[in-house]
Order: sequence, then structure tokens, then C-alpha cells
Amino acid sequence: MVNYAAFDFGSNSTRILIASVSNGKIDKIIKKHIVTRMAEGTSSSKVISQAAIKRVSEAVGIFFENIMTYKVEEVFAIGTSAMRDSVNSIEVKKIIEKDFGLDIEIISGIDEAKLTLAGALYGFDKSSSSILFDIGGGSTEVIYSDNQNIFPRSYQLGVVRITDEVLQSRPIVPKEEKKAMELIDALVSYDEGKYAISDSTDIIGTSGTFTSLAAISLGLGLHDSTKTHLHTLDKKWLESFYDGLKDLSPEEINNKYKSLDPGRATTITPGTLIAIQLMKIFKITKIVVSENDILEGLFLNKVLN
Repeated sequence: MVNYAAFDFGSNSTRILIASVSNGKIDKIIKKHIVTRMAEGTSSSKVISQAAIKRVSEAVGIFFENIMTYKVEEVFAIGTSAMRDSVNSIEVKKIIEKDFGLDIEIISGIDEAKLTLAGALYGFDKSSSSILFDIGGGSTEVIYSDNQNIFPRSYQLGVVRITDEVLQSRPIVPKEEKKAMELIDALVSYDEGKYAISDSTDIIGTSGTFTSLAAISLGLGLHDSTKTHLHTLDKKWLESFYDGLKDLSPEEINNKYKSLDPGRATTITPGTLIAIQLMKIFKITKIVVSENDILEGLFLNKVLN
């Protein structure tokens, strides 16, 4: 059986999925992430910092130990928002290619949305329509699909970007929170004439924000994807959780929520706020969390297509 690996060079984390494929099914071996904050500071500078490049390179080095262990025969890699928007993304590509022989494909926001939708819906009993929310580090994807059409939207809104631009304080201060909410509302809109969300629409959330919230909602001591996958998050719970979360420092967040990756202590607060605002804009009260995402979508596109 052939093992493949897929890399996602994201704005907040660098991730890998190693899996084999048989009978049209993705058999996961490992799926890991390391918070590398590639997009940190890029909102103003448009440059991926040398410190961020070093963090990303170190993460890839760790992941290549897994690639050697599991005798991976083919590797795919994509770069998303931070690499799309930075002026030195080619430099980053060259460093990773030189050090690891890995060619990163920098994809558009629309292609990111489509791959994420395909991955998130993998294994779902598909309804006639679905809407997917993917809160990333530099961008947020909202993808509606029905039997005939896909309407992908990519917004310049993510947990690292919004932290850099307006929501810098922890605990959250009211002035910054107000600006953040206004920014989200200005960027994201719901065109009810273009697509309709009904009781039969699958409403899905994927990304580190949603999976982390699922683990916290379940009271897990350690993140367990077998438990968080398909867990439902309720808007009222999110609002109540955020009311307490916004008053905490990153250190207090880490101490209180043991299932949370310590690297997400500064981004879980803006991520939760974005999630709540999205639910308000799209007039929804519940979101089902999918642990499948763009990495599974990349497997579907490159191996099973």
C-alpha cells in the first residue's frame, strides 16, 4: 500500500496529513499541526518575517521525520492566505524547496475554499445543500453548495490578521472588540437571494478554531478528534463561553483549557468572536464540526480524482 503526505502551509499553523488510499477511501496514519504563525505581522508589512520562516522550516523538519518513518512515496503541498498576500512568498518557497525538496503550490482563495469544502464533506451523508465555515489565520472561507452549484467566498479575515489589525489586547478591551465586530460585519455578507439556508442545510465548521471549541465544549483534557468530529456547537454556548474567554490572558486560557494547543491561546478569542459573528450574519444557531478539511481535500484532488 502506498503512503502519501499532504502539507498545508497556513497563516497560523503548518500541518501534515499522512495517509494511504485504498478502495476510494483515505486511511489516515497521522494528522498533525504546529502553530508557526506565518502571517504574524504581515497585515502591515506584507512580508513573512525571518522568524516565521524559521518556525515554518523547523516544523517541516519535524514532519519529515514522520515522512521517513512511514515511507511516504509522494508529497503534496499548498500555501494559502499568508503566502498569497506576502511579497516574499517566493523566497519562502525556495527555502523550503532547497532544504526539503518540497514544492509548495500557492493556491487562490477560491481554490482554497473548494478544496476545503471537498475535504470537510468527506465521509458526510450529504444533504441537498451545505454551508461551510473555515476560519483560518489570514482568511475565512464561506462555501455554500447545493446539488448543482458551489458558491465559494474567501474573506480577508482570520485569527492572526484580525489580531494584528484591530484585536491586539488580551484580555479583550471594548474599543478593539467593537472595531473587530464592525470589520467582520463590513467584510462578510449573506446574500439570501443567491442561496438559501434551510432546516435541511448541513451547516459545518472546520479549522483549528472550530475543532478547539468542540474539545472545550466537550470538556476534554486532551484533544481527541474521534470525539470532536461531528460535535455540534450551539450559538448560545459560544456566546456564553466568549463572555468569559475575552476577560482572560493567554496564560489564563492555557491554564483553564487543557485540551487547547498552547499556541492557540492568543487566537482562540478572536476565532470565537468571528464564529459568533458569522452565525449572526448567516442567521444560524448550530454548527457541526468536521475534523476533515483542506488536507483531506488535497488527497481527494491529487490521489482520488
